[in-house]
Amino acid sequence: MTLKTYKIILNIFLVISVAAGGVLGYYDARLEAAINKTGDLGSVDVGDVKFDEDVVNILLVGSDRRSDEEAAGRSDSSMIATINFKTKELKLTSIMRDIYVEIPGHGRDKLNSAYAYGGVELLYQTIAKNFGIKIDKYCVVDFDTFEKVINEVGGIEIDLEEKEAQYLNTTNYISKKKYRNVKAGKHILNGNQALGYSRIRYVVSKKYGDGDFGRTGRQRAVMQATFDKVKGQSLTKILDIALKVLSDVSTDMDADYIKGLAASVIKMGTTDIDQMRIPIEGSYKMGRAQHNMFVFFINFNANKAAMNYFIFGDGKVGDGSDEAFAKEYGGLSGVETFGYSGVSNTSSGSTSSGNAGYGNSGGSTGSGYPTSSTSGTSRPASTATRRPATTAATQATTEQQIQATTHATTAAKPENTSQGNAEE
Repeated sequence: MTLKTYKIILNIFLVISVAAGGVLGYYDARLEAAINKTGDLGSVDVGDVKFDEDVVNILLVGSDRRSDEEAAGRSDSSMIATINFKTKELKLTSIMRDIYVEIPGHGRDKLNSAYAYGGVELLYQTIAKNFGIKIDKYCVVDFDTFEKVINEVGGIEIDLEEKEAQYLNTTNYISKKKYRNVKAGKHILNGNQALGYSRIRYVVSKKYGDGDFGRTGRQRAVMQATFDKVKGQSLTKILDIALKVLSDVSTDMDADYIKGLAASVIKMGTTDIDQMRIPIEGSYKMGRAQHNMFVFFINFNANKAAMNYFIFGDGKVGDGSDEAFAKEYGGLSGVETFGYSGVSNTSSGSTSSGNAGYGNSGGSTGSGYPTSSTSGTSRPASTATRRPATTAATQATTEQQIQATTHATTAAKPENTSQGNAEE
């Protein structure tokens, strides 16, 4: 089971919205008591990394741990929420879980393995080592907290596609049977339904594409819908919601830091969230590493440079698009495959549908990842909203050669077998 979801950003911005709580003494002590403060990323040694005093980066981790489980679970959602006080921008960088990276002390593995090996501290060290970004604070949220937040704000409005609605009603992605009654079109989803929607992987979205690309796009939609809903709540309601969920959120931010940060964000008056996905288009290949596990091999130089530009505004290349960064740093030829064979060339993206950051397309073979076969189907570009969309043709790949084992066989299984959690 995976949550790779925007439940984290929902909560961190909900917490940020608590800003005015600083003037309500009644809530101060309760806020302090509610926060589950653990660890301190400031004490983690990550060497020489990029930072800016006007930029705050918060690592947002989505754990697939349930509230009644003791194990940490996997970090199938790893994002960086950025508050740039100089440019008055809010940003979100999503780092895909299957990127093949160097994990300090553990060799090479998927990014999401870092959290299982050593918690949020090792995940931070892994991101710093591979992408050179300083992170200031962190926030970890699990399944149950996500559902709680959605329910507390009264549900969120999502525009469901016909295939998405059908899939949710006939599989266990919505874990509670009584809620498998969603309809295509604009629909108010409760927490359990929204969690199911944000986890869909085997339905190609017209807006967001296929596989993890499509799922990430759905999660972005959930995040934005929840953020918009929270903003419409009264101050006391926002405070009450925050107090109910904070005990389930692990963070190294104390009450004073949260209130100070929140007050600054509110003063900025920014409501739009620019978004980016790593790897950028034109900079990765899909393949198999040790134990035949599916991974994204990436061009680290291109992605590191693009991330630095997006987060800090430094080192602009060309028009600042993904295409420009990929081209400048060698594109696919600069992808590090570490000697593994059977790697497929993937596209540099195609014309965006206007939904930046999480595109993918091609026919779905049940793998949950892009296929292009011979169709040349387009997919939305991976760009920040302030960047122009990138364009290029999809290169032909044979998905069956890449995804011939685990994912394909898993997808072939019927998923309408009542309860349990959705397939990965």
